[in-house]
Amino acid sequence: MNENQFKDCTIVITTFFAGEKLEKCINQLPKNIKKLIIDNGNEISKKNIFEKNYNNLIYYLSNENLGVPRSYSLADSLVDTKYMFNTQPDVLIQKNCIEILLEKKKLYENSAILSPTIFHEGKYFLDGDYKILKIKNNKLIETKKFFFNQKLNKKPDGDLSVDAVTGTAMLIDREKLKEINGWDTNIFNYFEDMDLCLRFRQKGYEIIKISNAFVDHHAFSSHDVKFHKQLDYSRNWHYAWSNIYFFKKNISKYNGLTKGIKMFITSFIKSIVYLLFNKKKSISHFAKSTGSIYSILGFKSSHRPNLKK
Repeated sequence: MNENQFKDCTIVITTFFAGEKLEKCINQLPKNIKKLIIDNGNEISKKNIFEKNYNNLIYYLSNENLGVPRSYSLADSLVDTKYMFNTQPDVLIQKNCIEILLEKKKLYENSAILSPTIFHEGKYFLDGDYKILKIKNNKLIETKKFFFNQKLNKKPDGDLSVDAVTGTAMLIDREKLKEINGWDTNIFNYFEDMDLCLRFRQKGYEIIKISNAFVDHHAFSSHDVKFHKQLDYSRNWHYAWSNIYFFKKNISKYNGLTKGIKMFITSFIKSIVYLLFNKKKSISHFAKSTGSIYSILGFKSSHRPNLKK
């Protein structure tokens, strides 16, 4: 691929106390492509190190923990390229991945998102790669099989036009992104990718899974291990909040509230039961019950992990 074609793309990575993961991620990227780091941990020392050691890299300190959608919205206001490739520190971009995606974009002109095939620590899981959104008459409908449940070890043989992809790695057409008014910044984390894909689909754009472009995702490891406990609580809280919010917004308030009440009751009971023999699981379910009640009551996605270095 001609190196000048990288001029159309900026790689955006959101980070929050990523430790050594961020450096490993950046080392896998083409050296001559623009890179923008949005640091929600405000690690000033890392800004100096990364901007000194890497070319074509801007390290932006957000001064607060913005979460995923607000970070990408900020990034969108800072970049000047036609495409953004959004990813995270626990993702390793394999050789020629970006080049292949940019070449494929010429073929799939109606696409809003191109996503590489995603492996998880070397294994392929269908549910971790792309999702099914049941859409009828341009609206999301609830089904028991909203997401894939089965796990397959065989990747797709060819490119696929899919309903939705995970936010692990996305090449996004910024002009089309403007047409749907960007990310839903009411969300802090989780389901922002499903919401984005749904709105692109409703606008008539395609989302393409590219079979011969690869990344390897080491799930829930984009942070320093010493913060794992606090961030595990945070992810369970936000998963519950965002899950309910997504269905309230995109199907009906009744649907979301019904789902939310069920989640709250189940999680709260499990938090009590597990307290007797598994405190870690008890805390996780308590986080879900708290996040769900906030979402049921219409409160903002306000939980933020309290980290001290």
